[in-house]
Amino acid sequence: MKEIKQSHFLGFYNALLEGDRDKCNHLVQSLIDEGTDLKDIYVELFQKSLYRIGKLWDNNKISIPEEHLATQIIESLISRFAPVGKSDQQKKVVVTCIDKEFHDIGAKMVSNVFELKGWKTYYLGASVPTKEIVKYVKTIEPEIVALSWSLYLNLGRFLEVVDHLTRFFPTKKIIVGGQALAENSDKVLKKYKNVKYIDSLDSLELYLKKV
Repeated sequence: MKEIKQSHFLGFYNALLEGDRDKCNHLVQSLIDEGTDLKDIYVELFQKSLYRIGKLWDNNKISIPEEHLATQIIESLISRFAPVGKSDQQKKVVVTCIDKEFHDIGAKMVSNVFELKGWKTYYLGASVPTKEIVKYVKTIEPEIVALSWSLYLNLGRFLEVVDHLTRFFPTKKIIVGGQALAENSDKVLKKYKNVKYIDSLDSLELYLKKV
C-alpha cells in the first residue's frame, strides 16, 4: 500500500484552503492510482484537514464560506471515490445520522468503510427521525445499525433512538460514532449492552474484523 506522506497532506490541505477542487481531486486520484487504501485517505487527508480547518474557523482565521467550501469539496470527493461493487450481499448495515444531526461526513466515510469490507450498506444521510430509523431497520433487518451523533445538544434525541432500537431489537448490534461521545461514552452508554462507541475509522476496521 502507498503511504500517505506529510507532503501529500500539506498539498491537499493547501489546495483545500484555496478552494481548488480540481487539484484536490487530482491528488486523491493519484494516491488511489498508486494503491493507497481509501480508509487511509479518509483518515490522513480528509479528517486531518477538516480538524485543522475547523480550528482555523474557531479562531476566526477563515470565513464561514471558506469553511463550507472545504467541507463541500471533501463531501464531493467521498462521493466521487466511493467503493463500488465490493459487497458480498450477505452482511447488511444501516448507517444514519440521528434526528437533527446534520454533520454527515463521518457517517458517509463509515458507510464506505463497511462497503470496502464487503458489507451491503444502506446509508440514510443526515437528520433521520427516530420513528423512520426504527421502521427502516425493521424492513431491512441489518446485522448492525451505525448511528452518527456529533452535537451533544442532541443528547435527548440520541437516547430516544437508542432506547427505541434496543426495545424493538434487543439483540441488534448498534455502533455509535461522533464527537459528542468523545469524552463520556462509558457514562452515556453504560446501560446499553449491545451499543458500542467507535472513536475512529481505524477502530471501526478492528471492530469489523471481530464481528
